[in-house]
Amino acid sequence: MKPDQPDPAEIPQRVRQQLILAQVRIMELEDARDAAAGRLAEIERLLHTAQTLTDQKLDEAAQAEKVRADLQVQFDHLRQLQTATSALLEAARARLEETTAGAAAHQLRVAELETELRKLKASRSWRWTAWLRALGGNPS
Repeated sequence: MKPDQPDPAEIPQRVRQQLILAQVRIMELEDARDAAAGRLAEIERLLHTAQTLTDQKLDEAAQAEKVRADLQVQFDHLRQLQTATSALLEAARARLEETTAGAAAHQLRVAELETELRKLKASRSWRWTAWLRALGGNPS
């Protein structure tokens, strides 16, 4: 016999050992498969949860964008109203200044006329013609 050749009586023993090792390896692989299947189920559940959350957040983002666009339209409208209101306010202020200046001018003219009337009534000719005014029925 050659030294590399196993004894024919040992061959069934070696085959049994290899068969046992193969069965052990198969059991280890089945255990690994079962563990991987559990992890795979957990990962699939997490992936489903993440996808659901992603869809929800995308919907929320779309809603937020819609709200932002609506608010931008309202903001632009309010900005236009503010511009128009500011223009009207400036026009009203200008009219108020004109009216105030006109009223002040009228007040000044009234004061001047009252002063002139007092001077006229204090004059000698006014006093001398008082009897004529009394005949006319004017009590002044």
